Amino acid sequence: MNKSLISIALIMALMGSAAALGGKPGVELQQGEAAAEMLFNNGIGEPWIGGNPSYTSESYSLYSQYFSISADSSFSQGSTDKKAAKKAPKKHIETQKKHSPTGAKPSAVYLTHKMEAVPYAKYKTYSTYAGGNELWILGTSSWTRYARVPQGASLSLLATSSAGGNGYLYEIDPDGTLSQNRLNFFPGDNQIGFYADSIGQHILLFITNGQASNAIVVEVESYHPPYQPPVIYPSTRPPTTSPFSTYGDTPVTIVSQGMRGYQVFLDGDLIGTEGKGGDRSDGRFSFRLAGNQNHEIRVYDGQFNYPKTMYFQRGVQKIINVEPGTAVYI
Repeated sequence: MNKSLISIALIMALMGSAAALGGKPGVELQQGEAAAEMLFNNGIGEPWIGGNPSYTSESYSLYSQYFSISADSSFSQGSTDKKAAKKAPKKHIETQKKHSPTGAKPSAVYLTHKMEAVPYAKYKTYSTYAGGNELWILGTSSWTRYARVPQGASLSLLATSSAGGNGYLYEIDPDGTLSQNRLNFFPGDNQIGFYADSIGQHILLFITNGQASNAIVVEVESYHPPYQPPVIYPSTRPPTTSPFSTYGDTPVTIVSQGMRGYQVFLDGDLIGTEGKGGDRSDGRFSFRLAGNQNHEIRVYDGQFNYPKTMYFQRGVQKIINVEPGTAVYI
């Protein structure tokens, strides 16, 4: 039996052992972590680099250079998007292609989830660097062995094989199951597409000519769309010489000694600006509203908001005084 077949058999056997043990006593390991550690202890791959990274509010945004996600992805659109659901599902592992430009190297690489940059020239001096089979996650300006990405993201893996030839790309999925993809590697750099379709930790390595590469880790999280701040649109009512003087049965006047050019909002709608649209620039702004109910009045001076919800008695004029840096008062 050749060395490649021995490695494959060993991986299969170790996967069963790792699933049964679940890691060392007293050390909490994910199933994939236990498997990767046992592989290394038996001479396959390198020491485990995944560990338990500290999750922050920035989440996968720190790794944005290593993945892309389509706007019409079924995960970015949500499960109710019929158009996205009709699209053919992406392959989890794409067939490799020759990476171009061949032999191009990054200025820096990242070896662990701590994301500490190591100059590529320095990395080549490490004792673990053998110049043989290597596996990386490609970024726009660097390579990494660890990335955290949203579900539905696409990544490009770089498999470097000095001799090329037939081999296998192995993956330990989040529940500890081992899968393999037979690939015919080109000598040199091979680019492999990876689609993050399932949440959890994915560990990948490949073997050609009996030589195993290092392992890489892809942490897949739920997709969260970027925050979009609310947009306040002005009222679509036509302009008048005395802003909205004909609407409602109750007159209201806002009075300010220290503010000019402030905006006035009624129940969330912009209804006018002091000193514009026919209103005199005297610190006063008058309008009408429907009485015998509560309304929210908000004044914005370009820097601060002055909101207040109050009751307006029908037909009774109300004067609202607003001064910069103080609360709204009647």
